[in-house]
Amino acid sequence: MVEARLEYKMKKQLTVLAFLILCATAAHAAPPTAELKVKGEIGVPACNINAPDNGVYNFGNISSTQIKSGTTTTGLPKMSKSWTIICDASTYLNVTPIDNRAATASSTETKARFGLGSINGNGKIGFYWVALSNAKVDNQPSNLYYTSTNAFTSVGTSANLWSGSITGWASAANTQTAGKVFSADFEVEPVLAGVTDMKGTITEDIKIDGSLTMNFAFGI
Repeated sequence: MVEARLEYKMKKQLTVLAFLILCATAAHAAPPTAELKVKGEIGVPACNINAPDNGVYNFGNISSTQIKSGTTTTGLPKMSKSWTIICDASTYLNVTPIDNRAATASSTETKARFGLGSINGNGKIGFYWVALSNAKVDNQPSNLYYTSTNAFTSVGTSANLWSGSITGWASAANTQTAGKVFSADFEVEPVLAGVTDMKGTITEDIKIDGSLTMNFAFGI
């Protein structure tokens, strides 16, 4: 009778021990996991610039008799061409011009006057302005803005390009206009310097040599 009780007691202890071992194993087992991934791609819009005649404004042959004595300047007829920039996604757009002939501008009152090249050594042929007007975004009329910072407080129907500063399409102050197709008339107005700034009269044919690098920037 004693042996039977002892055997029962041992079986009970073994059962309890096995249960405790099972619980301990379950407590230390790693819980199942899964990975959630978020993927995608942020793409930069691709834009094509359509500049008539590859951006060349050719004023043809200009008679030297138009050049005046002293510092009196001579304005030449304006020439306007419509530029179109087409992007494959909706974006904002602006342009920052850099004058590649800055040292040859006969007038440096503002950075809106760009150089036309050199003559007679260090003489200067003159300068020119570039004005934008008739701006559109997705074929809808748009205003233009100009700024030397990232903010702008006013817009208008036209804007001059300034070397190193930003000109872009906008609907209101600090509100750029987004779209896929941007257009504007780019009007060039050359001004010939006088004999004094040219360092003498013209004795041989010279080439007007204005050049701007137009840095277009886009992005939402």
